[in-house]
Amino acid sequence: MSINQVSVAGAGGGPGGVGAMSARLRGQLRLVKPASWELWEVPTKALWFILTVDAIAVGVVAFSLVRTPIQRAELLPFLALIACGAFYIEASRSIERIREYYAGTPHGDLNSVWLFAGVVLLHPALTAVVIVTSYVYRWVRVRHRVVYRQTFSTAATILSGYLAHWFVHSVGGTTFQHMDLNLTTFSVLVAAAAIFLVANFAFILVAIVMSLPTPRLRSVLTVPGDLALETATVALGILLAWALVDWPIAMVLIIGVMLVLHRNVLIRQLREKARTDPKTGLLNAAGWSTAVDAELARAARSQLPSGLLVIDLDHFKLFNDAYGHLAGDDILRAVARTISAEVRAYDIVGRFGGEEFVVLLPGTTDAETVHVAERIRSRIAALPLPSPDDQLTVSIGVASFPQHAETLDELLHSADMAMYAAKAAGRDRVHLAGTAGPETPRNGSAVPKPTPVARMTAPMPAPMSTPVSTPVSTPVPMGTPLTDPLHSPLGQPLPESGAHTNGHAPASKPHTV
Repeated sequence: MSINQVSVAGAGGGPGGVGAMSARLRGQLRLVKPASWELWEVPTKALWFILTVDAIAVGVVAFSLVRTPIQRAELLPFLALIACGAFYIEASRSIERIREYYAGTPHGDLNSVWLFAGVVLLHPALTAVVIVTSYVYRWVRVRHRVVYRQTFSTAATILSGYLAHWFVHSVGGTTFQHMDLNLTTFSVLVAAAAIFLVANFAFILVAIVMSLPTPRLRSVLTVPGDLALETATVALGILLAWALVDWPIAMVLIIGVMLVLHRNVLIRQLREKARTDPKTGLLNAAGWSTAVDAELARAARSQLPSGLLVIDLDHFKLFNDAYGHLAGDDILRAVARTISAEVRAYDIVGRFGGEEFVVLLPGTTDAETVHVAERIRSRIAALPLPSPDDQLTVSIGVASFPQHAETLDELLHSADMAMYAAKAAGRDRVHLAGTAGPETPRNGSAVPKPTPVARMTAPMPAPMSTPVSTPVSTPVPMGTPLTDPLHSPLGQPLPESGAHTNGHAPASKPHTV
């Protein structure tokens, strides 16, 4: 696993363009001027952890050299792994550039196949050289990442490899070359691979959590597909070690398998990117609709209910006018983080267009769905804004499957109309489809609107994740004509010139409230 994330790379010009060139130049300047390294911007705890892991890795390599001499028979596999690793990086360079350019989270390292083969076959010091060579060569030929992150990933891999190597020799009693090819040896190697993966993952996870001001494990944990991918590459590392001992020409087949695997990973990654909203990281309208269609089909087969939330920001156009589009984008991201923090990992959250968000809550009743909606409403209302006199509020419509509708389009329509009823009742409230309630605002007065001021681009702080519950109010009857000046009596939005949608046209009908 690699700690690398999109930072300086891709700042302009795409995966291999001008942005990549300027990133290379900046990386070289950092090497010349240590005072400008990004390492010194890391929080103190994370800085000490990173430096400690780097120092321990150096110490472990030195200790292994003193304790155990390098055998001449290990030099040929050592050179073969160096050559195979370099050849593979060159062969997959165009694929990996695109993959790293679009990666937004720590992602699996497909070079583990060569690294773990070195762990199994070589002296720890030679394995360290293979690991360092792989990372440095990829840094030079693929993309110039932040130096301290590359260094830490290298050190974490060296320490993880040393732990796996120690386990093989302690339990197996000898080197892999002299082990019998039986079930016991297979079990030892599988256990060593697990140690390598878990230790490497733990090092990276701790570093990321220490580096973030308000870490959330869901946002930094690797997805199951990436974990399975890296497990597969380590398993191929075992086969590569076996091939180097008994049938070296089989390495050619392993390289071919890895290239095909690498390309398929890129296709999957691009497909995921096409389903994601670039501003918030949530599913976009198309991706959300596809996921919800599948979930509703499953719910219908299992005869389970589901709740749908349509969340619309109140007076968001005025916030854009007051603070500018950059601050408006920060607000959208803060709202997306808040919604994600208040729902379960398997709930389906998306940005449906402009300032509208949608959430499907599988397996929830009406009361549970309304409770979640109230919690989200309260948390968003507590978000800090650039001006302390302003408050961000949302109107939320709630509908249930199959009570209010049995298809996604009908369910969206029911929740959409409930959201409009919440706005007509004074905004900053939750409305459940098919219910009625008072028409006065929740706190008895109108929600304050932002006053237009000079453009501001202050970043939005990350929201707190402690749930807050508030009583549920009941909005107006669905038959009551809407009185919002931006809407006709029939509830259809009137066109508004210059409406701000922050980069996305609504996927259904536009909401300009």
